[in-house]
Amino acid sequence: MSSSPTQVTDRATATATAGSVPRTAAMLGASFVVALGILAASAYGLLAAHPYRSLPEATVLGARGQDVGSVLVAVLLVALVRSRVLTPARFLAWLGLLAYVVYSYAIYLTGVPMNRVFLVYVVLESAAGAALLGGLWRLTTMPWPDAAPTRLRRGTGWLLVVVAGLFAGLWLSTLLPVALTAGTADPEGVGGAPYPVFVLDLVVVLPSVAAVGVLLLRGHRLGPPLAVVVLIKILTLFAALWAGPAYALATDGPVHLGPDAGPSLLLLVVSAWLLVAWSRTFHPRTTEHQEVPR
Repeated sequence: MSSSPTQVTDRATATATAGSVPRTAAMLGASFVVALGILAASAYGLLAAHPYRSLPEATVLGARGQDVGSVLVAVLLVALVRSRVLTPARFLAWLGLLAYVVYSYAIYLTGVPMNRVFLVYVVLESAAGAALLGGLWRLTTMPWPDAAPTRLRRGTGWLLVVVAGLFAGLWLSTLLPVALTAGTADPEGVGGAPYPVFVLDLVVVLPSVAAVGVLLLRGHRLGPPLAVVVLIKILTLFAALWAGPAYALATDGPVHLGPDAGPSLLLLVVSAWLLVAWSRTFHPRTTEHQEVPR
């Protein structure tokens, strides 16, 4: 006999992967808000005459290259939550993209002269930040069996710890001479304010990356999912940053590569390779729903 619409919906919900994540209305709403905000901010950055005034030309070209990359992130954010049920891999990818948005637009909020889309940046940062915190809280309540090979887990753990230490050392090599000689940091923020990357990395990002590496090395159950989130954030961020030089080359603009250019390109390649390896560890079994004849 034919099934009623309610039975079909129930069957679709029940036919899901073990450990999957039901999509909530908040997840869907936040994704659309963030995506629309990115589209508005990127359109302004790409089309306005002087969206990033008072910044060096190379920085402006880099920002516009990142705007192009952020549009792709907006599309992916919505695509990932179209399904009513997310696989663990899709859920972690969603969190990783949100981490990229929170980091990127924190820099726009604090490191770009105020422009006409400042309030869009505020909404973006608020919506993405709330969604990321809610998602991370949800992540901690989920069962995460460690199916990753020991070599992958330990290798990724050491990589994250070493990367956090290397970038901290790179930034400190710029900042310590300033502290000791009262000189000027290069780069610096608008009007001589601290460069936002120094603040975000040294205060939040690098300690968090190192902490996730330690969780992996200690065999904590949250180490693998958090590592995937970190790797997606790293991959997305550095891909967007390298879109800047690509945009400059395409528009015959000046190409400026900072001291982190080489390490970031290497980390981009390694992160992509590790993500492929980690993706093979997220293959939960599928549960079947048996319909009872009426």
